[in-house]
Amino acid sequence: MKFLAETQLVEVLKTSLKNIYTRDCVKIFEEVSLGYGIADIVVSDLKKTACQDSRSEQLLDLFDINIYSLVLKSEGLAISDVINITRCSKQAISRSLCKLLDNGYVINDENRLVANRFYEFPCRNNFAIEAKLKDWKRALKQAYRYKWFAEYSFVVLDAYYAKAALKNREYFVKYNVGLASISPDGTLQRHFNPIRQAPFDLKMQILFSEKVKHHALSK
Repeated sequence: MKFLAETQLVEVLKTSLKNIYTRDCVKIFEEVSLGYGIADIVVSDLKKTACQDSRSEQLLDLFDINIYSLVLKSEGLAISDVINITRCSKQAISRSLCKLLDNGYVINDENRLVANRFYEFPCRNNFAIEAKLKDWKRALKQAYRYKWFAEYSFVVLDAYYAKAALKNREYFVKYNVGLASISPDGTLQRHFNPIRQAPFDLKMQILFSEKVKHHALSK
């Protein structure tokens, strides 16, 4: 048997993952978009107290994260430095800095902005998944992009069409992207488990973490 549509595969995969990961600290997110394509599913293993500890904090957007990243990489910046680097308005930067100061990520030390603490991630690990019926090359290319924010990235194919990908397993090994297949009855089989790897982009990792916090706080 084979899936009739990709949407059907995703639904069966989602149900299968929910049956596997029953712990409260594991959350499953759908259609995650961070600018590197849309991951069909992201499975996040949350730290027990991470989101609770952040309830008093204001959530950061990409602009805030970019400002925080600049300060983090420096030994101290004046607001005029931030304006010159970003070419953004003083009003927008001041608004963002107020948030970073309130959250304690940045302090003002004699009119110099200095990083006060490193960002605490709410997740131990994130597993990003690209689901496709049979186009393994396209799926691999897309799944590789998710490594910008996730520690693990997987391609999941219809088991009926998985033979071509299995014959080219070395590409998944080369790019450290996991390979799995699923059948319409929900049977999920892993063919290659990738090694844990730190996300490529700190800013994208933080941005996804803020989405996780938003989900937890909105419940």
